[in-house]
Amino acid sequence: MRRGFGALSLGFGLICFVVGCGGAPPLETLVPVAGTLNVNGKPLDGVTITFIPEIAKNNRGGSGTTGADGSFTVTDLTQNLPGLAAGKYTVAYSRMRMPDGSAPPVPKEGETINPGMIRTETLPAHLQSPDPRSPGSTVDVPAAGITTLQLQIQARLPK
Repeated sequence: MRRGFGALSLGFGLICFVVGCGGAPPLETLVPVAGTLNVNGKPLDGVTITFIPEIAKNNRGGSGTTGADGSFTVTDLTQNLPGLAAGKYTVAYSRMRMPDGSAPPVPKEGETINPGMIRTETLPAHLQSPDPRSPGSTVDVPAAGITTLQLQIQARLPK
């Protein structure tokens, strides 16, 4: 009897090992996400656009930063690769600037940002933490991806 129980326990343990009891969740398939952002009808550089998943399965969403022409490409925060998993996202915006209005310096390779550097948020709070129920605050990323996403926001910007 003991011998049968030991074999059964060993067999169960082997099945758990082979099938996997726990471990890292599978990574989701990413689709391309890119587009342009206009603020008050014009492109604005240096805006970080964050995509927060409505249903966080195995992804944490992604973000991209606008260039001078308002264009952006989203990078997945989990896999650190271009794209997002298909699904619905709430979109948040942030644009940090130095007190004189200039862009914060970009750190060189291997250099960290000085935490004492004073930076100021230039976009209003409702854009930084949007209500997903508000019109225009969500984006549906289709299974094929989207590379022509047009985002339009209105904001009072500092002079």
